Amino acid sequence: MTTIALAGLGAIGRSLLQDMPEGMRVGAVAARNEEAARAYLATAAPWVAVVPLAQLAGQADIIIECAGPHVLEQIAAPVLQAGRHLLAMSAGALLLRPELLALREQYRHRFHLPSGAIGGLDAVAAMAEGEIRSARLVTRKPPAALRDVVWLEQQGIVVEQLRQPQRVFSGTAAEAVRCFPDNLNVAAALSLAGIGPQRTMVELWIDPAIGSNCHAIEVESDSGRLQFSIQALPSTNAGTSSLAARSALALLRRLAGSR
Repeated sequence: MTTIALAGLGAIGRSLLQDMPEGMRVGAVAARNEEAARAYLATAAPWVAVVPLAQLAGQADIIIECAGPHVLEQIAAPVLQAGRHLLAMSAGALLLRPELLALREQYRHRFHLPSGAIGGLDAVAAMAEGEIRSARLVTRKPPAALRDVVWLEQQGIVVEQLRQPQRVFSGTAAEAVRCFPDNLNVAAALSLAGIGPQRTMVELWIDPAIGSNCHAIEVESDSGRLQFSIQALPSTNAGTSSLAARSALALLRRLAGSR
């Protein structure tokens, strides 16, 4: 039995807890609100221990970060140095913290990035073996997915007041992640698979007419052209795609097959 520990018990963490692949079991969770986590686990999974974040590395074979960039920054080095596998849902953190990129290079065989809410990254990585001339991501989100984003508030954009689609950001993936550290992990994932955060271009639209997170990728390379789009239904958290947790589950199954 492979043991799993979760850093975070929000929408992604709870989904993972409920749907672990055969032969895997969550044994420990670290959560910001430990009292609320214990109350939830008492009925959902009473065998799971709630432990401090600093102790998570010693609790399992595989640790899954699903609580945001600030948590990944705290656990990445201890988990990897302890010889554990790390699945990081907050891909954007790697663009914000050079030390995390360095850890990924050092521990590439144990530092894993699920595909999250998008697909086609295997093809992008294959294109990167040759020459990628351009990479572009256009993301459309409903207003509910971008509530309380500090950068939007600084721009005077009140998402609840939008009545028609509005482009609220255009720039590089590096800039996108700085402005939306919790909302554009897809931009980081695309840039890391392809030509990097400075050359990957990103647009973000808020569209009050949609109820899902929509992503369109275009990549031009010397081996061909990739066009890919997906409409990812939200999880119980409007800002999180239901595909995010499932991409982690798919990666866990692949890891299980290679162990």
